Amino acid sequence: MTRQNGYSILLKAENITKSYGKESVLNGVSLTVYSGTFTAILGPSGSGKSTLLNILSGLTRPASGKVYCGGETVSDYSETRLADWKRSEVGNVFQNYMLLGNLTVKENIKIGIVPGKVPMDFDLLTRILEIEDILDKFPAQLSGGQQQRAAIARAVIKAPRMLFCDEATGALDETNSKKVVELLHVLKSDFGVTVLFVTHNQQIARTADRVLTMKNGLLASDTMNENPISAADMIWG
Repeated sequence: MTRQNGYSILLKAENITKSYGKESVLNGVSLTVYSGTFTAILGPSGSGKSTLLNILSGLTRPASGKVYCGGETVSDYSETRLADWKRSEVGNVFQNYMLLGNLTVKENIKIGIVPGKVPMDFDLLTRILEIEDILDKFPAQLSGGQQQRAAIARAVIKAPRMLFCDEATGALDETNSKKVVELLHVLKSDFGVTVLFVTHNQQIARTADRVLTMKNGLLASDTMNENPISAADMIWG
């Protein structure tokens, strides 16, 4: 794994473009993702931040440009190889919790386990995420914060190297938003999970190690945060 500015490079994108119909969404974005960091991606609606996240995580292919990981060109993988990479290396958390309503929390989490790969310790993970007392409940019985924590557990039970979060606190109130961000930082610090978090929330960005700002399909700024605040110190307007 190569290094840059003292950080290990985990993922790299070069000149990424993407259009939907006649609308250009990404216009040549290049960036490097550092291992074991929490990166916030800011920008107004339509700036391309969610599309960029989807391309970096393998959910969407770029129209042009390359995505590299571990010396391999992920964006050139076959569909089968890409699916294997996503299954093993990548976790996704969305604003919609996407839990299966006919399964308990425990069952929802365990479907994230990858056969043949050592998962995270289930009991430890559910304790850290503070959901050990709701494992036998169904999603409809849970609050939004509980559902999102269950979704995070499902995404990280397979021990991914990268966790991609798209507006993961967008449907939560202040208390639960702080709790989710705090728990994501625990996953980063205690388990080495690299977190990329798309958000409109400047307070969440203040907790990040690094802040990327998108504008008009381009990377407008890339700043390392020398003095991140704790999730508990976030102030809602």
